[in-house]
Amino acid sequence: MNLTTLTQNKLLMYLGIGGTASAIDVGLFLLFYELFDFSAISSHTVSIGTSALFSFSMNAVFNFKKTDKLLFRALSFAIVVFLGYLLGAFVIYITEQYTPFGASVGKLASLPLVFIFQYFLNSRVSFS
Repeated sequence: MNLTTLTQNKLLMYLGIGGTASAIDVGLFLLFYELFDFSAISSHTVSIGTSALFSFSMNAVFNFKKTDKLLFRALSFAIVVFLGYLLGAFVIYITEQYTPFGASVGKLASLPLVFIFQYFLNSRVSFS
C-alpha cells in the first residue's frame, strides 16, 4: 500500500468516524438547544465534549492505531477540539446574531469548516 492510498484510507476512516461524531454532536446540540431550551453555547459545549470523547477513542484505536503516548495525544486532541469548538462557536454566534437562520443552521454550517481544520491538525499533531 503506497503513501497516497494510506493517506486516503485514513481520511476516509476519519470522515466515517467524524460523521458519526458529528451526528452525536448535532443530535445532542439539537436535543439541548431545541428541546431542553439550553443556550446555543451551552448546548454546543455539551455536544462537542461528548462527540470529542467518541472521536478520540475511535481514531486512536481504529483509524490511526496509536495507543502509545495517550496522555500527549489526548492533550493535543483536546487542544485541537477546543480550537474547533471556538471556530464552531464563532460560526454559531454569527449565524444566530446576523442572519435570519438561527443557531441550529449555524451549527450545521460550521461542521465542514471544523472538520477540515481538525483533520489537518489531528493528522499532523495528535496522531502523527
